[in-house]
Amino acid sequence: MKIPCLMLLGAFATGSAGGAELSALQTAMHIAQDEMERAMKERDADARRVSVGEKELERLKLQLEADRKKATQSANRYLESKKKYDKAQSALDKAWKK
Repeated sequence: MKIPCLMLLGAFATGSAGGAELSALQTAMHIAQDEMERAMKERDADARRVSVGEKELERLKLQLEADRKKATQSANRYLESKKKYDKAQSALDKAWKK
């Protein structure tokens, strides 16, 4: 696409654009315009995917934070219940020994 664009610039810079050259220049311009439109659509689609990905990442971060909090709470609950169990087991063992 660089060559047609350069041709377009060169023809206008020299002021020598005949009928065949104008047709070639128009073709080059249309090719460049088509490429620009395809690139714009790709850019927009990529930007939408990035936006969706960022939103999903934020949702997952919040979920991870909640899961970590719950994991800490359940670990603490386990430790407390284990202490109670060990205490009860110790009392039962002492009672059996008597």
